[in-house]
Order: sequence, then C-alpha cells, then structure tokens
Amino acid sequence: MICSFNGLICCIERRTRHVCTCDHVDMYGMEYLSITIRNPATQQVFLLPSTPALKCPNHKNRSTIGVSFHPTIYEYKVFQFFFKQWRPHECMVYSSITGSWKSISTSVEHLESSNKHICINGTVYWLCKSLLDGWLVDHILAVDWEENFSIIRIPEEETMNGVLGNLEGCLSIVVVVEDRPFEYRFDIWVLEDSKKSIWVKKLSDYMSFSTKDRILWVVVQVNEILFGTKKQYSLYNIHTKSWRVFNWACGPYWSFLLPVTYGESLLPCNGGIDS
Repeated sequence: MICSFNGLICCIERRTRHVCTCDHVDMYGMEYLSITIRNPATQQVFLLPSTPALKCPNHKNRSTIGVSFHPTIYEYKVFQFFFKQWRPHECMVYSSITGSWKSISTSVEHLESSNKHICINGTVYWLCKSLLDGWLVDHILAVDWEENFSIIRIPEEETMNGVLGNLEGCLSIVVVVEDRPFEYRFDIWVLEDSKKSIWVKKLSDYMSFSTKDRILWVVVQVNEILFGTKKQYSLYNIHTKSWRVFNWACGPYWSFLLPVTYGESLLPCNGGIDS
C-alpha cells in the first residue's frame, strides 16, 4: 500500500516474468510492478493494465510510481518512472479516463527508486537529487495535473534525508536533526511559493525520546503528526506538544505498511470507466 485518497488505496506488488528475446535463445527475468486500486468498503479491486515492457536484456527494470488524484473531479493518474543504470530513463502515465498508458518527456536526472511520494491538490511530489555546481543536492520533483514537471529547492538551512508531508493542504518537509548527542529536534517547513522555492518554518520541537533510526514516514491528521521509523510509530500532538510512542515487535521494517489517512467511500476503483 503506497497511498490513499477519498476511500481508494493504491497497492503495488513487485513480480518477475521471464521474457525470451528475439535474438537470444535464453530467457531473462524482467521485474515489473503489479498496480491495483482498491476500495475496502466495497471490496472492489481494479488491476491496471501493464505498461509496455522495455527491451533491456540482462537488466532488471526498476521503477518508481506516484499517484495523482484530482481534487474536484473523479479521475486519477499514475506516473511510473523506469530506470536504466540508476537513472530515470522513461516516464509513463496512466489515466483512469482513457484507461491506457502513454509516454511523456521528462528531464529528471536523479530520482530515488522509492514509491514514497505525496499528492496535494492533484500535484505529485517526490524527493530527488540533482547536480548543482558539481554537487549532488536534494530537490523536490513535482508534476502537476497537466503533466508539467518542475523542480523545487528545499530550505537552505536543511540538508539531506527530509520527508515530505501534507500540513493543512500545503506541501511540507520534515527534517530531524541531532542538536546534541542523543537529543533530536524536528523542523517542519511549509512551502509558500513553489516557483520561487520560498519556505516558512511552521513548527520546531524536541523529541521526547532518543532515536538513531531515520524517519521513514510522516502523516499529518488534523492536529497530530505521525512519525514512523523501522522500529516504532511516534504520535505528536501539535496543541499539547505531547508524544505517544508505539514500539514494533522484532521484525524487518519492510513488513509494516505505510501509514495513510483513510475515509470510506463508495467510489468505483476504475475512475469512472464504463460506470
């Protein structure tokens, strides 16, 4: 499960299929994503059609996706980046209205092969890396509903390993810093102007617990912020500035689901196709 909106959730599953090339007798494994849109309330499941396979012998096709839900009309789009040699090679977008994939142009240089993204008002955001004056620095990649790409600079005071969030309908970035040994503070910045990359620090506070684990997930719900690491969830109340910590049992962090906000609906999963 990677995201949720208006009662629908998007799930992915990595699979491998064997492909026989025309000029080779042997077969090779091609990794691909099985993408489904689900509605737990109606128990409906919609499997998206497969993207056209890239012809890359001896190479596993890594990919990253992001889902855009339109804020006012019932439609969604799925963006999928394919990688070659650790760089985005091609971007394809699926529209629930057309029911098909198409290729779109993009000049993205570096994008993590991670499906962690956030959608706000129809625009999808990923953390990415770009070359700036010879240095590899963190930026935010954005693609709007019209499929236009842009790059947003992160606050100059912050460095790497931020996590994107949605704070009251605005794009935010959450960064955890170590002020002193075993004493950590989190800063939340909110984007005010995407074209000029202007950010304002909205909240900063110390954590009531020590953690050496990287913050992997941040979910904002009304007056609470949920921080997730590979070992625990930590719930922060903005008004009372109090913490509640939920520890995991022993186990790999990838066995735990990404926390998302969810509300029931009766919407069909196919985005209105033939409905």
